[in-house]
This record gives sequence, C-alpha cells and structure tokens, in this order.
Amino acid sequence: MSASTDVESQSRPRARCLDTFLTGSVIALFIMFAVALGGALWFAKHIENEINGRKSQESESESGLLKANFPDNGIAYKMQNFAYLRAIQSELKSENMAWEGFAYGKTHTIGSLYSYDKSQKALDVKDSGSYFLYVQLSLFCKGICSPGQFTVSFYNRLNSKELSCTVLLPEANGTEPVSRTCWRVVTFPGKVNRLMAKSEIQGSLGDWSLQVNDSGFGMFLVDGVQAAQHT
Repeated sequence: MSASTDVESQSRPRARCLDTFLTGSVIALFIMFAVALGGALWFAKHIENEINGRKSQESESESGLLKANFPDNGIAYKMQNFAYLRAIQSELKSENMAWEGFAYGKTHTIGSLYSYDKSQKALDVKDSGSYFLYVQLSLFCKGICSPGQFTVSFYNRLNSKELSCTVLLPEANGTEPVSRTCWRVVTFPGKVNRLMAKSEIQGSLGDWSLQVNDSGFGMFLVDGVQAAQHT
C-alpha cells in the first residue's frame, strides 16, 4: 500500500509516521509469507522425491513451484505438524474427492496433528491455529480433449469455502500436462476442524484426466500468520 501525495498541500509529520508504519507492516507480512511458502515448498519437494522414486519411468514435466530446489537448511518444522495427501482417482467428476496419505521414510505423510476419515473423505485437524494450505493439480490429455475447466474447492466443517483452485483446460490432442498450484493461509479458531474437497467440472472435457501422482494437497501449522490467499 502507498500513500498518494498531494503536491499542493504541506506534508505532515504524522502522515509520514503512518506511511512508515504501514510500509514496515507490509514488509513484515511479506517476510512471514516467504518463510511459510519456503516451508511448504521444502516439504513438498521431499514428498515428490518419494513419489518419483516409486514411478517406473521418470516424468519430464516440471511442477512449477513445488519442484523448486530448496537447500536443506534445517527448517524447524516438525513432521507431526505436516499433512500431505495425493489424489487417488484420475477420472474427472463433480464430487467429493478422495485422497490418501502414504509412507514417507520411517514416518507418514499425515502427521499426528491430523487424521483422514476415508468414509467421509475428510481431513480432520486436531488443533486450532493458522495453517498454510496448498493444492497442486496436474491434468493431461490422453486422447482427444475438449476445452473446459476443473475446480477443486476445500470446505471447513461449517461448509464455508477455505480455498478454491481452477485449472483452465484448452482443446488438446495429447499435449503436455496443464498444472496449477494454489495456496492460502487459513485460521481455525477451535480444536475440532475438518477439511473436505469438492471437485467440479465445466465443459465436456473429453479425455482430460488427473495425474494422481502429481496432484495432491498439503498443509502445515503456522503461528501468528493471518489469512491471505494466492489463487
């Protein structure tokens, strides 16, 4: 945010102090988000390495932000504060989406702060606080594909939307995958919290499919960060 300057008026010390305060606040907020985003990307990079190790062939597609190379600089995030779940169905439908966690080294991609209810297709969050929530969607055309869009939205236990991510799909015939990453910092005030993901398609889409090994969502606990969005 920047204050507009009236060249015909005298500058007042109080206004300058307010400008300085607002500028400092914006810079501080930017630094907090940079740290939060760096933590998410660091974790996602390690998760993707686990996924790629299970593939029979290496994928040549790049996953944008989630494939960035971040050094192992000892980020003090505890694994129990993380959760990462991947999609399990490639067919595109308008429905409540199902996900799964998986073994990661000697631990699991769903930390002890969370639990996944398979019957309800919901991720339960066991503590209050602010959480960095992100989702990556990667779709590919396996034949003749029509234009349209695919949207995944996350809702809390009160059925309020927390995050929505839409991938615009072009007319295609066996082209490179189309990917998008969206994120938001969300705040849960209580200790009983839940996230459910609903997918929605628009258009006929044809042979567009979801790449399940490259599509998933994750979250981790962040202290002292207010809600903001990047979609």
